[in-house]
Amino acid sequence: MKNKTFILSALLALVLIGGYVLGSTSQITDNVLADGKDDLTNTITVSGEGVIKVKPDIAYINIGVETVSKNSKDAQIENKNKMVNIMNEIKSFKIKDDDIKTIEYNITSKKEYDREKGKSVITGYMVRNIVQITIRDIDNVGKIIDRASEAGANLITNINFSVEDKEKYYLDALKMAMEKARKKGTAIADTFGVKLGMPYKVVEMSDINYSIIGGYRDAFTYLKEDAINTRISQGELEVRAKVNVVYKY
Repeated sequence: MKNKTFILSALLALVLIGGYVLGSTSQITDNVLADGKDDLTNTITVSGEGVIKVKPDIAYINIGVETVSKNSKDAQIENKNKMVNIMNEIKSFKIKDDDIKTIEYNITSKKEYDREKGKSVITGYMVRNIVQITIRDIDNVGKIIDRASEAGANLITNINFSVEDKEKYYLDALKMAMEKARKKGTAIADTFGVKLGMPYKVVEMSDINYSIIGGYRDAFTYLKEDAINTRISQGELEVRAKVNVVYKY
């Protein structure tokens, strides 16, 4: 009987010790979580922005044909023939097949309301075929527009100038942003006689936009007036990077 009492007492002691250990572990976990929070004591928070201006080295442009005929097949044939001529002219500028992609092809019916019949009737069909061209020699943009228009293109829109190596310029802008943030932080620290430490926290806040967009609309009307030496201004691109930096002192 004494042995049984001793065993029960020992088991009870182990349970109590285990509970104490578990309680202690829970308390340690809470402390670790608390320590994981940002300690903003003795910190300076500044922002910096870097802007790199570059000349574009690549262009994108949409070129296409819209044809209308009473018969759907006739509209398709006319469209196809014009697109073949346009593609031949475009490829004469050494544009590769990989740099030409179809972004729209559709056939739609044209309808008018017939008062005598009291309903809408089909009067013809319209075919639209548009491709996006990547132009790597941007000096040829205006020339390609003229040659495509002369070959029958009546849809020329969305000229978009950009840079091919986007990452390089963005990283340069990011370095500039960090340097400006450091200079701000140093200036603030100097005013009350402390030395700026290493960055405690850095947040990249950039809203990246590498390209500018120009426009070339209503090409068909323009061509009736003058189809020679179309001039396209590429301008400059601005690549921006912004950071928010917390320094310790």
